[in-house]
Order: sequence, then C-alpha cells, then structure tokens
Amino acid sequence: MEVKSRILLCLLLLCAGAAPCFAQELTVKSFQADVMDISAVKYEVKDLNGIPCALIKLGLVLKDVTFEGSIVKSEYKDGEWWLYMVEGATWLNVKSKKYLPLRYEFPRLSKKVTYIMQVEVPRIVAAGPTGRMEIKSQVQDVDVYVDGEKLSSILPFVYEGPEGEHLLTLKAPGYNEEKTAFTIQLRRKGELFLRLKPEGSVYIDGISYEMVHVPGGKFKMGSMVKKPANSFNYSQPAHQVSLRSFKIGATEVTQALWKAVMGNNPSISQGDQLPVENVSWYDVEEFITKLNGRLGTHLRLPTEAEWEYAARNGGTGDPDLHAGDGRLDRHAVLGEAVSPVGTLAPNRLGLYDMSGNVAEWCSDWLSKYAPESQVNPCGPAKGIRKVVRGGACSDDKSYLTTSYRGSEKPDNSSSKTGFRLASDD
Repeated sequence: MEVKSRILLCLLLLCAGAAPCFAQELTVKSFQADVMDISAVKYEVKDLNGIPCALIKLGLVLKDVTFEGSIVKSEYKDGEWWLYMVEGATWLNVKSKKYLPLRYEFPRLSKKVTYIMQVEVPRIVAAGPTGRMEIKSQVQDVDVYVDGEKLSSILPFVYEGPEGEHLLTLKAPGYNEEKTAFTIQLRRKGELFLRLKPEGSVYIDGISYEMVHVPGGKFKMGSMVKKPANSFNYSQPAHQVSLRSFKIGATEVTQALWKAVMGNNPSISQGDQLPVENVSWYDVEEFITKLNGRLGTHLRLPTEAEWEYAARNGGTGDPDLHAGDGRLDRHAVLGEAVSPVGTLAPNRLGLYDMSGNVAEWCSDWLSKYAPESQVNPCGPAKGIRKVVRGGACSDDKSYLTTSYRGSEKPDNSSSKTGFRLASDD
C-alpha cells in the first residue's frame, strides 16, 4: 500500500510539473473584414461547387500548425497563413504541437471578402540557455516585432530568446513593412541587418524591390563635349528638358524578382541577387504587365530622360562622366562578370549600378535629339531600335557615361542588358 501511495504521489508531482507546459494558449487579438484588401478577388480560389471562397489572412508565425474547418486551400506566406474557406463558414480550429488547440467562431464568411485575423503566440521564457540577435536597419525609429510581439521602438535592438526560428517584423512611417525569418543559436550572438524600403516599393512573395522618389526639375540633357560638325552623334545636341517627379528602382531588377513573377530565369550568369539579363524589351514588357496584374500597380520602364536625370543626381552631374561622385571603381561594376545588385556605392539619390553591371532598357524608341526644349519627353511613337542606357560591365568605359545612348532591337536579348523599374510619383 505504501508503494502504491508513493507511485501515486510521484505521478501527481509529474502532472503538476508538466501543467505549465500545457497551459500555453494561442489567443485571437482581432478578427475583421478588410474592404480595402482585394486579395480574395485577385488570387481567387473556388470551392468544389465553383463558388469563390472567402480568404482569411491569419497572422501567425508558426509553421507547424494544422487547421480544421471548411478550408479549401491553405498556404504560408511571409509570416502569415492564407486560408481560403467556403462561403458561410463560421468557425476555425488551429492546432499546434506546442500549444493548446484554438477554436474560434466568427460571423458567416462572405465570398470574395478578405478577413484579417491576428493570433498572439504566448512568449516562452526559456528556462535554459538562450541566444541573442542584434537587429539593425538604416532607420532608427522603428517598431520591432519578434514572433508577432512588439519588443522595441528603436534600433539597434538586441533580442534574447530560445533557440530556433523566429520571425522579425519592422514597421516605420514612410516605409514598407519588412519581414524576415532568423535563427537563434544557443549561447551565440548574431547580427541581422534588414533594410527598410520606402513606401511604394515592390513587395511580392517575400521579395522586395526598392523604389526611390526623384523630385522633378529641369536639366540640360545630352553630351556637352564638342564633336566634329560632320559626325553622327546621337547624344547631341544638349537640350533643355523639364520632368515631373517620378519613382525609379534603386537597383536593377534581380533574377529573384523575375522568377517570382515569370517562373523562369533566362539569365546567362545565374544568381538570385544578380541582375536579370538576356531579356528582350518585349520580355520586359511582359514581365511588367504580369507584375502590375498581380500587385495592382502601374510600374513601367523609365523614359531615357528620366533615366539620365536620375543617373545625374537630379540633373546636376556631368553628362560626360559616369554616374556617381567621380570615381568609376567606386560606383561601377567593371570586368567580365556581373555582380549582385547594390554591391558598390550608390549615387547621391541612392541609385546603384547606373553605370556598369548591365546596361538597361528604356521605354523610348531611338531617334536624334531635337534642339528645342521639351517637357516629359518619351521619344517617337515608333522606330526600329529601343534605347539602352548605362553600359555593361564589359563595355568600353566611354559607354558608361550618363549621356551615352546605346540601342538594341526590341526583340534582341543579351547577357549585357537588363533593366530597372519606374513609375509616376
């Protein structure tokens, strides 16, 4: 009898000690329809009866979860679950190995409507050793969230937590929200730099593309170097141009972004952060059409006037020098091989690789300059060759000046030619 009592006492103690582990619960912080979010329509999924689903965007960093309910499709995207549920559904179960099951009931779902559901994960204080991660960005006044919990409003910030994967989210006024996963290793300290992108930048399938605001103004477009009177020179005469404000990509479009939109990679030299190349002007137009269709944006190629104005720091730089501050090796990728975008220093507007790396398609057909002043020029309505600007890494240095006008037939593709995006402001 005494032995049985001891065994019973041990079992009770074990259960008491284990209870806190199973007391952790997921909690729903908010649930509401978002009439401004058209994801349920743009990325429509239909049920077995052909009726469009409702979409619940479930803010939950955990990946090892399962769901029960009238779910047609589920997928994990950038720190949140997208759950497509049948019209009229009223409940959802969320199950995880680490936490108690969560059952949540909501009003009847409507088809083609996007709902936002925020789920809070209880913060686990590790009983044993932890690791640390120092988080930095180019902006200091930033709200810092780790695994959905706000921990700081300023950077740099040192997060200390249990080993394993965590989700970092940074939010700051005037910038896109940025997310990335990071891993904590026990008793080790790491460093993580996450660059914030200005509002209006592209964000798709976890890939960011930064757009830079360029204030409008006037500048003298074209080369100022005197050429013989009988020479045939497309970069002259220099002429007055007025431009409205616009946005232009901080970098050339990467292969990662191209793959996210097109599902292929035509580049000769391959690498996610390398500029996409070996694409024709028509290929680029198809890419932009698909990207705009997915995001509801109005992105385009820059006009060559916008390109030159941006490359010259808002029209102030020397048109017969490369983009930057006077040191070619500081700003321009040279040699036989392309480099990851943004490897070298930007110009004063924050634009990388405006000279070198790959040459860049512009929207204009090539034609001779007219001497008269122009406002927001976009080239002739038709032509034979499209303008290419900036020069490639393997080109002669004379091709890398900000006024040099290269050109290619629009159906041609080359390992030397890529592009960057632009948009109206």
